[in-house]
Amino acid sequence: MTARLKYTILVSVCLLFVLMMVLGSLYFHMSDGSIPQTLLEKSKTGEIVGSAPFSPSIEFPFGTDRDGYDMFYKVLEGAQYTLGAAIVISILGFIISFLFGILGGFITSTYFEVTQSLFTSFYFIPQSIIAYNFLFPLLWEPPQGFETTFAERILWSIITLAVIIVPTTAILISNETREILQKEFIISARVLGGSKFFLFRKHILPHLQLRLFIIFPKITIQVLLIMAHLGFFLLFFGGTDVCYGPFCDPPKPIVNEWSGLMAMNFNELFNAWWIFMVPMMFFSLTILSLNGITKGLEGILHADEKLLREKPGIQEFLHEESKSAAALNEEHFQPIQKRISS
Repeated sequence: MTARLKYTILVSVCLLFVLMMVLGSLYFHMSDGSIPQTLLEKSKTGEIVGSAPFSPSIEFPFGTDRDGYDMFYKVLEGAQYTLGAAIVISILGFIISFLFGILGGFITSTYFEVTQSLFTSFYFIPQSIIAYNFLFPLLWEPPQGFETTFAERILWSIITLAVIIVPTTAILISNETREILQKEFIISARVLGGSKFFLFRKHILPHLQLRLFIIFPKITIQVLLIMAHLGFFLLFFGGTDVCYGPFCDPPKPIVNEWSGLMAMNFNELFNAWWIFMVPMMFFSLTILSLNGITKGLEGILHADEKLLREKPGIQEFLHEESKSAAALNEEHFQPIQKRISS
């Protein structure tokens, strides 16, 4: 089995897991959407033999919460909000970052150098803190209740998080573009009069295409981590249901989004551990799958580059090109004093 085939299998398996979670969640939501609930477990004679929460068993593979709801179906329902939102946010942020990154890669004015230095500072500022300050007035329910609808809160959350990830992603794409622009064939195309649009369409985009696919899973992981941090700050995706009366429950999420499930059930780790560990397990598997997609695409890229270098005749061709370029430089770019003396 070749190295490229191994990486292709890795990407396929990891991508399949993510797609299965998203599509399974959407199918569950559209088909029934009701989470199975079991408060009491009775024997064949009608005697009560157990009550919620039920630990993982043959009947309940992932256990139930304290209200008797099956944890697997809760996680499955929340996948559409967690993964769906992360993918949409990543796509929107990626499009904006791509435009700024390509523009910053081509233009080398002082303005863009200052902008790049400013954007680089976002590597050292926790993006979760920025998101918390911007989203708190939107997602934290005030005493008089939400003034926005659930759809509006989701929309503005997606836009806000997409804008927050733009600076670091744009810098990454800009650096990749600048690296490609330093290639010898790009410099030759510029000397021959190739426009910036021609260079982008014929040279930059083909070489940048696979690298962009490598960047996208990294953005999605970044978004998932921000959402998880906000969840532990009790700022849940879609809104935090807050009760201000006496004898109220603590703030809770409106939907079964994964970060909310983990944050609300963290204290169960020492009591009914599965209530916290089941959403944590699926969240970790998703991160590992996205990381596997990234590593697999990087492996495919390196395998293709290695295969290209090992092609018969390619080294001889590059050696001849180097000799021709050296001869051209010595013949046509001699020092002025030498030309005058001759």
